[in-house]
Amino acid sequence: MARKTKEKDELLKFPVILGTCLGYEAYRGFGQLSNISKMSRADIFDQDKNRSGTQRNLSLQHARKAYQYVVGTQNAFYPEMILNVRDKSYVKFTPIKAAGAVTFGTLEFTKDPSKGETVVVSRLDGNHRLWFADGHEKGRDPISRPVSFCLLTIEDLDRELELFRDINDNQMGMNTSHLQNITARLLGDKLLKVQNPALYIVQRLMKDKKSPLYKMVHEGGKVEKGATLAGLTIANLTNAVRDMLSRSAKLAQFPDADAQYKVIKNYWMAIKKWLPKAWNSPRDYAIFKGVGLYAISYVGIEVIDRSLLKGKFSSGDMLKYLKQMPPESLASGGTAAFAGRGGGRKLANDLIANLEDEGEMSLAKLQTLILSEG
Repeated sequence: MARKTKEKDELLKFPVILGTCLGYEAYRGFGQLSNISKMSRADIFDQDKNRSGTQRNLSLQHARKAYQYVVGTQNAFYPEMILNVRDKSYVKFTPIKAAGAVTFGTLEFTKDPSKGETVVVSRLDGNHRLWFADGHEKGRDPISRPVSFCLLTIEDLDRELELFRDINDNQMGMNTSHLQNITARLLGDKLLKVQNPALYIVQRLMKDKKSPLYKMVHEGGKVEKGATLAGLTIANLTNAVRDMLSRSAKLAQFPDADAQYKVIKNYWMAIKKWLPKAWNSPRDYAIFKGVGLYAISYVGIEVIDRSLLKGKFSSGDMLKYLKQMPPESLASGGTAAFAGRGGGRKLANDLIANLEDEGEMSLAKLQTLILSEG
């Protein structure tokens, strides 16, 4: 019996102020950095092992700098840590005194949130500042310095996701791919298809087992090295698809994003057949990021429009056009003379100049003919 009492006495307890912050009830108080670190965990999104996670991938370098800053700076300062208790049964609030719109009291844990297998107290903001503060890494002592915190009690994971997005997008900014992934998860396919067809198409490219980009796109969270195509993210691929939808004369005429998706998927299948080595050695090719991705997208607009104009849309139909272009132009070294969106358009124009249909002459050949005349 005495043992149970001792364990209960060791549970964390904080003096707090209970009030309302815009749309949420919140507890605000102070506590040792090490205690706040021990009682909370980061629910890191992992596109293979933890797709329900909320937190972006950790930067160890950022976390180490945060630790060094606190232990090495006497007049250090942190914004408040924002945490969420996903199970209200873990905490109990005892009011002491009401003062207008707020109530002073004590918030105590009735159970140890660090003992469970699942995340009980999640970190909405402050993960890097808290990561090493509990002293779990050898050579880094726990930090007992006090910091302020804001504690919420949101049990609905979707509401927590919404709040995480609002904190990190509207006010602080963060990894665009992770935010777009959260937006897709919150909207669901039906709403996403209507509100953001480009992101909807990208989500399908990532999830369709027959897609050449299946599980190949970095979603902004934790991922094993080499598991995705280097440089290809939800953010830059969505921008590329959006360009294709808005600039293609034919794709825009399809009212159903599923039809647009099939055409774009076939185009990427044609690219993989044309540049198969890019999937094995993505760093040797520029098609997955920056100027190369811009170029391959603008080329796609031309190739898709030419195919659809003939009533064709298969990957084989599109591959016939791609094979007319020099693949070495899209090797990493071949794009050195180009930069940005404008450079991507210039590179695409150089590639498109090689395209010709039966009975036609490509612009490249026509230019040579023109210049050869006296």
